[in-house]
Amino acid sequence: MKKLTALLLAALLLMSATLPALADVYADAGFIKKIPMKPKYTEAVDNHGTVVTLNYTAHAYALEAMATGDFVWCENAQGGTVKPEIPAGLLPEAGTDIMVEKEVYIYLPYGYDETKDYNVLYLMHGGGDDASYWLGRMGSGTLPVLDRMVDKGEMEPTIIVCPTFYSFPGEDGAAYSFASSVLPCYFWMELKNDVIPLVETTYSTYAKGDVSEENLKATREHRAFAGLSMGSATSLQSAFTHCFDVMAWIGSFSGSLTLPETLENALKSDEYKDLPVKFWYNGNGGNDMAHDEHQAFWQTLLADMPERFTDGENTCWVEFKGGSHAYNCWLPHLYNCLRIFFK
Repeated sequence: MKKLTALLLAALLLMSATLPALADVYADAGFIKKIPMKPKYTEAVDNHGTVVTLNYTAHAYALEAMATGDFVWCENAQGGTVKPEIPAGLLPEAGTDIMVEKEVYIYLPYGYDETKDYNVLYLMHGGGDDASYWLGRMGSGTLPVLDRMVDKGEMEPTIIVCPTFYSFPGEDGAAYSFASSVLPCYFWMELKNDVIPLVETTYSTYAKGDVSEENLKATREHRAFAGLSMGSATSLQSAFTHCFDVMAWIGSFSGSLTLPETLENALKSDEYKDLPVKFWYNGNGGNDMAHDEHQAFWQTLLADMPERFTDGENTCWVEFKGGSHAYNCWLPHLYNCLRIFFK
């Protein structure tokens, strides 16, 4: 019996020696693991990136879909968002083009050089905000972190593009507030048809100005998408589900608002089934109102698709103890993504 026990202990020790501890895998990425962020992450550096804006005209794809009466919306397995009712007379007849004027905010890393190729992160705000959130309104917090990461070599020099999923004609979006749960599900059309072509013909990316479908697919490992709250829903409903053929890195902060089968069916499709998931980052706060449904969504994907997702290898769950639905969580989640994306 003693000999058998000794053999079992030896076997267990051998197995544990061959499997890296999950905590070590996350530590190797250099992740921030708790809040508040230490002052070192916002230390001033001499070299600063540049923030610019680009304007464009696009269809209000979500509203055009709603005009038909046949549309999808954000919902989750715990009840989630109720299908919105369309107010009578607000939308035009089905088939009518609804055009909107929009802009994106763009961060060009220090030393941006048109002769070099750059990775691109498309970064989305949350509900009630706009394209200016990350680099404008919260720029005093975001920009020092980005500049320092580039300066210290903690991230690949990356072009960061901040669009908005809000697409309302005219200036009064209040009339279309009923559409909020639909917008993240249709942003993929704008992303593919308008935003990516605009950005990647204007700036030097790995696409090299060729935004044909074939070339965007060939350069997918140099493109990422991340977002917070409703932007997190956008990362799943639009980027992961409809744009995974042109981007390989996804970051979801504070919520999913997505049924597991929505993403599972997309990843099992003929179009996506052979595409590698480079990394899917999931971040939340322990006290975040979106914590439970987001965590349940992530855990379901891990359980249902072990052939596609391995915790600590190409996906993770990072939770800040005491964290809430707030920027002081989202900024370190962004930092973590940039530590691991494009590596």
